[in-house]
Amino acid sequence: MLALFVQAASADHWTTELRDRSDNPTTYAVFRLAPGRLPSGNFTHVRLTKPGKVDLEAHIGVKVRGASSIAHEFDLLLLTASVAAACRRANQDPSYADVVAHAEAKYYGGNLSLPIGRAVVGLATDCGMTAPLHSNGRSVLVTNQNSSTVEALIRHYGVTFRFLIKPSNSFGIYHLVQRFRAMLNSAP
Repeated sequence: MLALFVQAASADHWTTELRDRSDNPTTYAVFRLAPGRLPSGNFTHVRLTKPGKVDLEAHIGVKVRGASSIAHEFDLLLLTASVAAACRRANQDPSYADVVAHAEAKYYGGNLSLPIGRAVVGLATDCGMTAPLHSNGRSVLVTNQNSSTVEALIRHYGVTFRFLIKPSNSFGIYHLVQRFRAMLNSAP
């Protein structure tokens, strides 16, 4: 998913660069294998820059503090570079209020069940990503399955749904990249 996000950024003339925990350029990618804290470990992220826009950082598998103070894992998280740097310096998780964009990924071998939709709505509610607060579409559920019930539920709460995303579905991948481009266009 991060590669598709970088593809979207490149299509809109963002400069992307892999960086280490100290925010130094690197060619060696180290990604989390499980949810973790932004300030812990020497994991890489992608720095995004574009004239006229605030510098951004894209992370995978990072925890974000919701309104309830509960930490939620964000599969793909976009923050301003200044917020990410402040979190690293202060050894704290980013707040939901600092999220520029977010994508939740769900890969399943079977049907996408309603509890998944409920979990996404819970995350979106606690992290201020429900309509009308987040009606500009900066949150997306990405899944390899389809479910009209889950789609109806999460869309009601202002979360975009991109389904059947897998390497064999170029149409689905195209639409996900377009969604990521829209997210970047609405970034500060």
